[in-house]
Amino acid sequence: MEGLSLFLTVFLALVIPIVMARLRVTTVPTAVAEIIVGILMGKSCLNLITQTSQLTFLSNLGVIVLMFLSGMEIDFDLLSPKKHSRARKSESGKQVKPMVVAAFAFGGVAVASVLLALGMKALGLFNDVALASIIFMTVALGVVIATLKEKEILGRPIGQTILLTAVMGEVIPLLLLTIYSTVNGGDARKLWLIILLFVAAIILLRRFKRPYLWFAKVTKATTQLDVRLAFFLIFALVTVAEQVGAENILGAFLAGVVMKLLEPTQATKDKLTSIGYGFFIPIFFIRTGVNLNLKLLFANPQALKLLPVLVICFFLAKLPVTLTYMRAFNKRNAFAGGFLTATTITIVLPTLQVARKLNAITATQSSAFILAAVIVCIACPIVFNSTFALTPEDKIKE
Repeated sequence: MEGLSLFLTVFLALVIPIVMARLRVTTVPTAVAEIIVGILMGKSCLNLITQTSQLTFLSNLGVIVLMFLSGMEIDFDLLSPKKHSRARKSESGKQVKPMVVAAFAFGGVAVASVLLALGMKALGLFNDVALASIIFMTVALGVVIATLKEKEILGRPIGQTILLTAVMGEVIPLLLLTIYSTVNGGDARKLWLIILLFVAAIILLRRFKRPYLWFAKVTKATTQLDVRLAFFLIFALVTVAEQVGAENILGAFLAGVVMKLLEPTQATKDKLTSIGYGFFIPIFFIRTGVNLNLKLLFANPQALKLLPVLVICFFLAKLPVTLTYMRAFNKRNAFAGGFLTATTITIVLPTLQVARKLNAITATQSSAFILAAVIVCIACPIVFNSTFALTPEDKIKE
């Protein structure tokens, strides 16, 4: 049965994007489609794929590679004040500083997330305010980047502003999750060590560019030293993170940041992306759907009541983004951009995984959060693509 479950999972990982391409499904992220198929094949419906030690190992490796690639997606030049100190004219004719607008927008998201979490606790729906706040303020950076690339507006003020907001929506919740897991895991004394590790690794390894350039020159097709270095960084920093009391996803994310700071070639990025999204990450998403027990969720009145509230909260948490964007961009595109930042799945899943490990959330509550995130991930790209209107300037290649 173990071999059959693994075979079906790998087979579905191959078939899902083929079917989506054949049916021309472009508005739903592939990750969401994989979770939905996992739900159909798992304990919620057909129960053809079961929990196995092989799938558990590959899925855990998948989430580590996902966080590594998420770290590699961050462009630190975007966070440079010099790059965004100069105001640019938006399509509405206003002078816009993307970094300033994004910072105000995410600040509003953080406040709204805490208020929504407090509201849920007051209503008796979910008692962990810190965990709910972290989940509500997350943004799926990978989905946002893919959507902006399809519209070809990454180089435009609104595209840069949305991207910067998404970067903050991935980095800040992950740092907060590290603090949360450290405090709730009983290792609060090690918190300073984790923060010091994060800062020191970035500063020191930023100076490692010259040896890396030599490293890239001596690589061969049969050795693939760049890929070997990437996996060495992943396992080294995951091990260090676990030793100092942090979650392994923080180590993986930090490894991605370090790899990004080494300025790998596009060929290296493509190889790592191919390995991650070609094999490990789809297994993680499919297994996430397999583990969801919707029968148990729908049989629980309290959890069933929680689901629509969570969907609404995911949208309301990003309402400050829309309101902030409307001051700088035309209302239609500001609404579309705010809606896109409500997309959240990539950080939510590891966050819930950590919360389950800490016994901070029940299996039913976790299923409700995942299902709500899936619903939002389906709706947001569709609304963005149907609402966002390209201006004549957007259609000109930079």
